[in-house]
Amino acid sequence: MTGIDSHEVGAGLSVRTFTSPRPATSRFLVLVLNGDHPNSCRELIADGLVIVEVPTRPRSALDDSDRALQWARSVATDLFEADPSRIAVLDTPETRPLATALAERVQARKEPPILAETFRSADVDLHARIAALPAFDGPAEPAVAVHRRIEPATLDQLDLLTRWDTTSIDTVRGSYAEVTPPPTPVSERVERVDDAVPSNQGQPDVPVRWYRPRDITGPLPAIMYFHGGAYIMGGLDENDDRLDRIAADIGCAVVSVDYRLAPENPYPAGLDDAELVWRHILANADALGVDPSRLVIGGASAGAGLATALCIRLAEVGLPQPALQLLVYPMLDDREHDSLRALEGGAGHRGLWRLEAERHSWRAYLGELHDTAPPATAAPGRATLDELRGTAPAFIGIGDVDALLDSNLHYAAQLSRAGTPVELHVYPG
Repeated sequence: MTGIDSHEVGAGLSVRTFTSPRPATSRFLVLVLNGDHPNSCRELIADGLVIVEVPTRPRSALDDSDRALQWARSVATDLFEADPSRIAVLDTPETRPLATALAERVQARKEPPILAETFRSADVDLHARIAALPAFDGPAEPAVAVHRRIEPATLDQLDLLTRWDTTSIDTVRGSYAEVTPPPTPVSERVERVDDAVPSNQGQPDVPVRWYRPRDITGPLPAIMYFHGGAYIMGGLDENDDRLDRIAADIGCAVVSVDYRLAPENPYPAGLDDAELVWRHILANADALGVDPSRLVIGGASAGAGLATALCIRLAEVGLPQPALQLLVYPMLDDREHDSLRALEGGAGHRGLWRLEAERHSWRAYLGELHDTAPPATAAPGRATLDELRGTAPAFIGIGDVDALLDSNLHYAAQLSRAGTPVELHVYPG
């Protein structure tokens, strides 16, 4: 008797699997694209084959096929006792280009190759042809098995993320721009004011945006916030919604810094902008309505990397530290840790940040320092214990499928060894 099951694989896509109850010495998965042919799938079942029927949708056919393949690799061993490195993908006459396009994606990501062919009912030689696929020198499963490690609701959100084109800086920026939301209207609970911090050293003024809760008086605690974007992308508008909520819910002021970006302005331009704004806040705390004893420096991704680089510089020049470094998945290290290398080619999920984009970004940001050992103020992950002593207490938060996980773990350990209080949160998924 054939076993038939249904499985949710993300983005509202459900696949059906057809298995034979008879034991087999080796099992292989066969994806039938644009299926809905249960009788044909039953005919295709033979000892050692598990058929996965994939009902692709017109506007997302290739992504649906890819999503089903990633799911199949992730669960092959646990659910079906099948080989995750040897999989066949069969198209039908209506979807003939799909299997070829999917095979090209797999090759670009340097994953185990698939057997891409056209569906033939009762194909008795299919098991042998799959078994003949060349041995794969590398991990058989996706580097980040998102279907085992991320809950379905979050998987659906991953499908809304950037589809990275990592050909060049321009294409990475273009990918990012495609998913950047429109400006958020000002919250009724918050007042926003755009300003510029003047530079007296021949450099351009630094644009900033202040967020203040309405109807709260007195010197406020304040967060100096740096947006993400891998040092090459991003701007003030994309964080309006988040920073509105922080200002209103916490009752603090927030100043978002529009620091200069690479490659047009490589290190130390952005860091110089950050230091200029910090000095301005310290010198004008009363006029700005902020409490200098309750200042936080923080950000996300490259912005968090810039925040911690600023704390290292402040220790070097003897300026006051903030009360806290608030670091959300900080981008810290130009060296390629294992969690970053695992995402080469976009393995795991196309919405995850990937190795190729990271390389473009560090090359742009470091400029002439690329291929050297840059200073800690450029790549804080390289900081020595002496360089970290005296920096502000830190909070680090990151998800466990993030490309930057290993560099964050290393940095948290370095901070702790240097005597800097650090709170590290690694969130599942």
